[in-house]
Amino acid sequence: MLLHTCDVGESCLAVWLFSSKDIDSIRRGFERLVWGFWDRDAGEKQRRNWRNFIRLFNRIQPFDIAIFQIAKTGDIHGLGGVRRTYYDDQTPIWDDELKQHKVLFPWKVKLSFMIFSEEPVTSRFISIQDYVDGYGIGSFPRHEVRSILSALANSSYIMYKVDLD
Repeated sequence: MLLHTCDVGESCLAVWLFSSKDIDSIRRGFERLVWGFWDRDAGEKQRRNWRNFIRLFNRIQPFDIAIFQIAKTGDIHGLGGVRRTYYDDQTPIWDDELKQHKVLFPWKVKLSFMIFSEEPVTSRFISIQDYVDGYGIGSFPRHEVRSILSALANSSYIMYKVDLD
């Protein structure tokens, strides 16, 4: 269970892993500063894991950090800061949604900033106890964030986007 606790002088934020099937989805998330998750009725895996997903989704808070990873390869392509969570079943964003003319990922996380790289900045398969299969979300170990930041800093080509509104 991920708790929002901290020691005196330490930041009180959680770090999340957001997994994707491909780089195109992460790129679109970067372009729009938003991430989305399947709805409950998307498939059997989503129905089976709904409660675990919604428990985690409801714990995402402003200022939390999201790490963006390709699920099958472990390649990490970005890091973002959470602004808020919301539900939107009206605005298609991702390629599959645009092709089908309907929202497939209505559970959204709005980002205040994102650092993104087309090339993997590092590759990691980290054991995440509360990872929710079918939704691609889990708590990311805080002690691993420094190595991700270091890899981003040493990356030859990164892009960043900030929403100041």
